[in-house]
Amino acid sequence: MTYVTNTDTITHQQHQDDYHICNLSLLVATPGCPTQSWHADGGHTSLTKHEPCHVFNVFIPLVDVPLSMGPTELRPGTHHYTRNLTSMMLVAKARKTLRSPVTPELQMGDALMFDYRILHRGR
Repeated sequence: MTYVTNTDTITHQQHQDDYHICNLSLLVATPGCPTQSWHADGGHTSLTKHEPCHVFNVFIPLVDVPLSMGPTELRPGTHHYTRNLTSMMLVAKARKTLRSPVTPELQMGDALMFDYRILHRGR
């Protein structure tokens, strides 16, 4: 895999609403790349309670990404705050409440947007 990253912050302010592009990256996954480990791209703003999304990822594929190409896999619900995500997932698995991963197939130019705290991985 190849990453090309620009970490300069781009800021826009309009009508008192502001947003920042905090990272721009290009990921090139070549055939035979190993599956990534489950990970979140960032953490929570509070260490005591769940807060609304404050950063989100936008993936825009430059080619079609069918299941055979190993698109990004997401674990629904894992963006909720917990002090111990590993224990939470083990309990959910034991109680049979662990939600199955979601693996959207994307077409060139689609946009996949998600909370950057959600567990995900490249397949």
